[in-house]
Amino acid sequence: MPRQERAERTRLAILDAAAAEFDEHGYEGARLERIVERTGATKGAVYFHFRSKLDIARALVAEKYANWPVVIGEVEESGVRGLAAARELTRRVGALLATDVRVRAAMKLSQTVLPPSADENPYARWVAVLSRLLEQETEDRGGPAVDARAVATVAVHGIFGAYMIADERGMLDGLESDIERIWNVLAVPFDR
Repeated sequence: MPRQERAERTRLAILDAAAAEFDEHGYEGARLERIVERTGATKGAVYFHFRSKLDIARALVAEKYANWPVVIGEVEESGVRGLAAARELTRRVGALLATDVRVRAAMKLSQTVLPPSADENPYARWVAVLSRLLEQETEDRGGPAVDARAVATVAVHGIFGAYMIADERGMLDGLESDIERIWNVLAVPFDR
């Protein structure tokens, strides 16, 4: 295996191990020794890629923020519009939160040790994305206007709140159903 490929595999193994450690123990409870042990690599290999536990955490958070535009783009390119697109987008986000330990660890890290700056509000960005999709629904139906921003705000708060509760209670396998119930309620104004 070429050296560069081996180095990338080691880096990814470190991120996976660190994500599991952060997910289980939080940032403060995570131990670099356990991360090294989980990777099967040497401590030197870990330090070659990351200078500290904080550097690993930063890499996970940066990766999470890089994931979201890809997911949004996939939904937009699928041709689905409006309410169906908003549902599909949040279903995909929920699936990642429930099943991808890197995304889940990054969420926890971005809520504790690496919160976004006051200028960056990721929830406001989600509201903007969902608002745009929900405005498509109003346009496509040609019916009475619905306050897409208000519905999007409630959706974002509800979905990320449902995630946090499900994660805290160890019930992430029910997150998809929780998200569907949220949309069943929020879709009512569009059906009038």
